[in-house]
Amino acid sequence: MSKLQAILQQQIAPGVYRFPSRATRATLYEEAEEAGWQLFYLDGAEVDDKASFLTAARDAFAMPGYVGSNWDAFEEEINALTWAPAAGYGVVFDDAANLDDEDEATFATAVDILNTATENWRQEGKPFYVLVRGAGRTGADLRDWPDEAAD
Repeated sequence: MSKLQAILQQQIAPGVYRFPSRATRATLYEEAEEAGWQLFYLDGAEVDDKASFLTAARDAFAMPGYVGSNWDAFEEEINALTWAPAAGYGVVFDDAANLDDEDEATFATAVDILNTATENWRQEGKPFYVLVRGAGRTGADLRDWPDEAAD
């Protein structure tokens, strides 16, 4: 069983996790789609500040064009996702170290908003997970991948 399968089968609680998987983007999309989930892929390769994070997030979530480029708009939309109905949601944030290294405060704010979204979606009865790859050492509130989860 893959690490993503542990999420899709909800073997661990929703949250924002360090995701030690090397699975390809295509593999992750395929597994999520088979389970009826929507997977959002946020490519952090060029993300190094608030503006570039919000732009990458708008692209990753395929947010409607009217959505503003600010924290309030980002938070509102990831707590709605009306344009992307699914059984559950997963977000893969790759190359997160770029943002964390260049703008630690922005990274921490993004993680905080994403943590709040996982709780809001839990209250709605829908799983929402954020899987962060490549975060390095950070002061942000990321959960470590549980030892008991699939390898």
